Amino acid sequence: MSFVDCLAKELLRRHGEDLQSLGDVTILTTTRRAARALQNAFLRETGGRPLLLPRMRPIGDVDEDELALEGDLGLDAGFAGSLDLPPAMESLRRQLLLARLIEKRDPERHDFTQAVGLSLELARLLDQVQTEGVDFAELKNLVPDEYAAHWQVILQFLTIISDVWPTILEAEGAIDPAHRRDLLLRRQVAEWQKNPPKGHIYAVGSTGSIPATAELLQLVANLPKGCVILPGLDRHLDDTAWDLLEEEPSHPQYGLARLIASAGLRRDQIPDICIEAAQSCSIERVQFLSEAMRPAQTTDQWQKAFIPSSEDLGNIQQVNCSGAQGEAQVVALLMRETLTHPTKTAVLVTLDRDLSRRVSTELKRWDIDVDDSAGTSLDQSPAGVFLRLTARMMAEKCDPVAMLAALKHPYAALGMPRTEFRSFVRAFEVAVLRGPRPAPGLKGLRDVLDYRIAHKKVQEGLDDWFEKFRTLAEPFAALSNQKEVDFIEYLKAHVEFCEGLSVGEDETAPQIWKGQFGEAAASFISELLRAGEVAGPINPGSWPDLMDSLMIGRMVRSQYGHHPRLQIWGPIEGRLQRADLMILGGLNKGVWPPEAGNDPWMSRPMRQEFKLPLPEKKVGLSAHDFQQAFCAKEVVLTRAEKVDGTPTVPSRWLLRLETLLKKSNRNLEGDGSHNLLHWQGLLDQPKSIRPICPPRPTPPVKDRPRRLSVTRIEKWIKDPYSIFADAILGLRPLRDIGEDPGAAEKGTFIHKALENFVGEYPKDLPLDALEKLLEFGREAFGDVLSYPAVWAFWWPRFERIASWFVEFEIERRTEFKSVLLEKKGVLRIPAPMGVFELSGTADRIDQNALGELSIVDYKTGAPPSVKQVESGVSPQLALEAAMVERAAFESLKAGSVIELLYIRLSGSDPAGETRSASKKMEPEELAKEAFEGLQRLIAQFDNEATPYLTKPRPEFQDPFNDYEHLARVKEWSGGGSNE
Repeated sequence: MSFVDCLAKELLRRHGEDLQSLGDVTILTTTRRAARALQNAFLRETGGRPLLLPRMRPIGDVDEDELALEGDLGLDAGFAGSLDLPPAMESLRRQLLLARLIEKRDPERHDFTQAVGLSLELARLLDQVQTEGVDFAELKNLVPDEYAAHWQVILQFLTIISDVWPTILEAEGAIDPAHRRDLLLRRQVAEWQKNPPKGHIYAVGSTGSIPATAELLQLVANLPKGCVILPGLDRHLDDTAWDLLEEEPSHPQYGLARLIASAGLRRDQIPDICIEAAQSCSIERVQFLSEAMRPAQTTDQWQKAFIPSSEDLGNIQQVNCSGAQGEAQVVALLMRETLTHPTKTAVLVTLDRDLSRRVSTELKRWDIDVDDSAGTSLDQSPAGVFLRLTARMMAEKCDPVAMLAALKHPYAALGMPRTEFRSFVRAFEVAVLRGPRPAPGLKGLRDVLDYRIAHKKVQEGLDDWFEKFRTLAEPFAALSNQKEVDFIEYLKAHVEFCEGLSVGEDETAPQIWKGQFGEAAASFISELLRAGEVAGPINPGSWPDLMDSLMIGRMVRSQYGHHPRLQIWGPIEGRLQRADLMILGGLNKGVWPPEAGNDPWMSRPMRQEFKLPLPEKKVGLSAHDFQQAFCAKEVVLTRAEKVDGTPTVPSRWLLRLETLLKKSNRNLEGDGSHNLLHWQGLLDQPKSIRPICPPRPTPPVKDRPRRLSVTRIEKWIKDPYSIFADAILGLRPLRDIGEDPGAAEKGTFIHKALENFVGEYPKDLPLDALEKLLEFGREAFGDVLSYPAVWAFWWPRFERIASWFVEFEIERRTEFKSVLLEKKGVLRIPAPMGVFELSGTADRIDQNALGELSIVDYKTGAPPSVKQVESGVSPQLALEAAMVERAAFESLKAGSVIELLYIRLSGSDPAGETRSASKKMEPEELAKEAFEGLQRLIAQFDNEATPYLTKPRPEFQDPFNDYEHLARVKEWSGGGSNE
């Protein structure tokens, strides 16, 4: 039975007969969630019959280690209204005000964006100081002269909160939230001291880690009708060890020991009205855990420690998983198995947020939505992600990746049906955003789209779609292009853009504000608009980072749609509640318990001198929560042995348990653990693995291509499957998004420069030929020359190519007098199933005084080897020669080809070189064999039984193949799966 169920049962026993008496009872809980859990416990205990419940009030002791405040402290209405305290400053306003102070203090070291991030740490220190009731004036005496100089710098920096901040608070007419909470609690204490409440008061579940809360608990303990209930109080630890606890902040009983001592009480004076909660497991197990957790100074007592029987530990098992994903799958399996029992419940208790997300995702494979008590961080919610993506898109001047991330968000619609909008986004991606990166901003996108429209390479309606988007984005983009903008003005422009982009067809309200995540985002924006006046001007480029920093710590807790018997809790929820199965996950060092960590502001001696709690206090709170959860009826402890490939260390508590159990040669791993790991291994394992054969598609002849270029004939020979995928299935490889210019672009630029140069001077070269060629090069490279890699690597190579090429041309033109460039041709070839057209464009055809021809092909990469050419595997030049012989080129009569020449233009050493396509065979012979081979190839594939094989000649394959993954080559070739 859980603690809240026991408490409800006991209170009904004490006060249930008199309904008025129960209604006069006040229960102070740690959190609102605990209050709701207690309400549900009363309903369970009474079977749902009508009941006047006690008044339940959270006392602000929420997430104590993080100082997260609940708001309403549950004070008496008349008393709270008479306090006349200034309001608590809103968190975003405080963060921005502190950020401006930080920036003003050291503008060279901290810009505003960095200052906003640092202001969170400064606010945390501010809350700690006010929570502990420490005087800021003591800061001046904190760093003696003999301390390192950087501590002196930090102390000077902290005068922001000791000297400047109080003045700002006074001007704002507000106080800090932690200060206001403490004032309310202490005034409540003072009021109850003068006028004790008439009804019974129970303080439940708090460890009193906040001094003001501890004062309230001390008062309640001494009220005539007051009672403090401390769950998890260790009544088995010997007095010698107990007396040492006040010096052991990492011990689970540290907070309770200090609270009891400060109240002037002894441990045996604390009532245990919920004895049934302690009996969820055996007394022997509780004693064993107490022994395992004893202070380090007394661990010599382990030599005579009692070790419980296997039966007492039978409902506990430890599962060591191989990795983080494996741990999540094991937890998900345990939770799913729980649902096979009609009324059984299960809970994962963990501090590991990554584990929580993984488990939630794994449960979705069974269509299970689980309630995570921590909620979803606003920056990870759909609305928060949409705000962040649109901010980054504009800050990065419509960078292709950032733009697609925003436009492909589920909220984006631009006033049209979302399916239609996504169709346009995909078309825009292919037409504009894939391939070389457009120039920054909306104009750069417009220019690329205009080019595509001119070449008729876009989907119908895409131009209108982009204009609609551009009109919406222009105001936001115009502000983004400025060096400095007003914070609120820019925020409003951002919000207007998000609203316009997220409205669907026939929708009256933007999608971004709908639902629980939309409400949270709207609340965040409203608070930011109120606080933004103190921010002043900002750099638009820093806006995405500002949004990220300002969203930190804002959680959205889902209220509905979750499974009633499965939950994920943080340790604080596990203090008072129980499930039939408690899974304690993430039990690794640094996770649970968390690392004590280093204070960015003070060293350990400085914190002690300043009377701030040591970081180990956080470890003690976590240890207390672990102790509570461990004493449930059925417990599974899980951890990952590796995280991101790095070995982990088990939690200190697991190591203590293992050390004690070794006395009897036992451990917490058993058959159940091995079964779970076996099931986890089977979770994604296929039922069978069938090896596949290479694809052998045989499409109908009518669907097979009847026209190919000379360059694709080579691909047809080497890899017929790529022709099948390209020419028959119509699949084209997509370029990378916003890619930098690559080898293909470099070849195009160089080809273009040489073509323009030779075309401009077909007969005689000018005296300044090199300068003219470089000028053509600059024109061909265009804006790409602004890319650092192009300027640093490609352009020097082109300069060397240009120098070599000019010398080559001077010598070449002594023999060949006429130059023909980019000649296009088509040759119609009779075939069994109809005419087949061979097309081609020759880079260059030179002609000598006798009318004999030389076919030249520029190569910026490696040209085909002589063996490949002579064997017919690389027939491009040979087929072009066959086309020349048959007068297939425009305005070029049939002629005799005396040379097939490759010009390799690498820009290295040498910058260029020429090489004949063949050494043993004359061009005429090569042309004849290539043409006859092509005729045989056409006839072969005009037979419907001929398949389009993948890599039939492995020895001649190119290093890159756009269709290799479609053919699943690595799967059937023995190279391992690439999927």
